[in-house]
Amino acid sequence: MNYIKHLRGFYKRLEDDEKITPHHISLYMALFQFWNNARFREQFDINRQEMMGMSRIGSPHTYARCMKELNDWGYIEYSASSNRYSVSKVSCVRFDITSDTTTDITNDTTNDTTSSTLFINNINHTKNKQKTSNFFDNGRRKKVNGNNPYHVVNDKDYSEPL
Repeated sequence: MNYIKHLRGFYKRLEDDEKITPHHISLYMALFQFWNNARFREQFDINRQEMMGMSRIGSPHTYARCMKELNDWGYIEYSASSNRYSVSKVSCVRFDITSDTTTDITNDTTNDTTSSTLFINNINHTKNKQKTSNFFDNGRRKKVNGNNPYHVVNDKDYSEPL
């Protein structure tokens, strides 16, 4: 199971699906997180209360409707439990292995590197950052205007009220 390809395939399918709402997306993302925690097993257990909390759906009616519609539209395979306090069984449809998604994903990468690893640039780009030479003098903090750089007065009279 390729996590990134699956999510890209899911969002690719969302582009063509006009009937899906934010409730459906939120519920699917919560289901995907549970599926990930279950190590992408073929079928996994869910609890309605946990799913509603994780997807931020407050109404049991909305939850049941969204689960039924996700099942009917082919995003998941859902078998509800007969007791609302027991677990239900869910299988997520894999979007990382469909033929049209994989071709779009492989054609999207246009880099000149030979490896297919993802490069993340972790350079901090803060504009107002002072250079370290302004802060340190021979490994010690410089004094600012002859004072402690932390602006702490050492000769306080602790008998005074705050």
